[in-house]
Amino acid sequence: MWRNAARMGAVIGCLVVGTAVTASPAVAAQGVTVEITELSDSFEAGAARPAQMTVVATKREGRDCLKVRWSLVLRVQDMSLDQLRVDRIEEDGSFPVDVQTAGAEVRLTDEQLDPGTLCRDSTVTARYVLAFAEDAAAGRVTLRAEARDARNDFLESATATRNVEGDAVTAPTPSEEPSEEPSEEASDEPAEEQAPVAGGGVGQPIQPTSANGGSGLLPVGLAVGGMMVFLGLTLLLRARRKLLRAQPVGRTGATGVWRGGNARTMRERR
Repeated sequence: MWRNAARMGAVIGCLVVGTAVTASPAVAAQGVTVEITELSDSFEAGAARPAQMTVVATKREGRDCLKVRWSLVLRVQDMSLDQLRVDRIEEDGSFPVDVQTAGAEVRLTDEQLDPGTLCRDSTVTARYVLAFAEDAAAGRVTLRAEARDARNDFLESATATRNVEGDAVTAPTPSEEPSEEPSEEASDEPAEEQAPVAGGGVGQPIQPTSANGGSGLLPVGLAVGGMMVFLGLTLLLRARRKLLRAQPVGRTGATGVWRGGNARTMRERR
């Protein structure tokens, strides 16, 4: 009985934890799609007019409305991040962002939630302005726009890669093959979550900063699983006590307690 009880408790705990972990992505998606609707086929270094990028999030399912926080990840090849300037804008001007850099990659995350609200069959839009220095080398830049909810949980993303036409030409690394056609693809996997620090926009250099982690439902699932196991063991202990109380505790007319085997009390031997 005890072995079966322990197995049952372990199974209940695993089921609770597994349900919490597997439910997280399903809750995060919530029928949201992200699409890059405006972006040049290529970028030009030192262009008189900065390039525009527009990202749109759409909700197709569910009745609940969401607040969206935008995060843009840029990765450059054959050029330096110092030659790139990015500004997140809204209707009333620049929108404050936090910036975190790691090697050839930089992440810009909105400090505040988007002013719009994402409901069913509605959209929320983010706009960016990109500018490249006149001395920027010819290379490539990959942009991944991510939509996150108010808890900073990943919803959906869209990715695009563009060539940068610059005056200075650098040879590609052996592991990279140059491509003349821009590509655009969607990504379902969120990047490693890092909390950025305040950064700049157009005309300001991007500075490296620190990062921190994200959130999840795993600790909640573990706690619930432990409570279920404890509850099962408590019920089994109570059942065992009732069984012990129902068993005979001795023979009528004899002193002492009979505990099995051939041992007898002094009264029985007489």
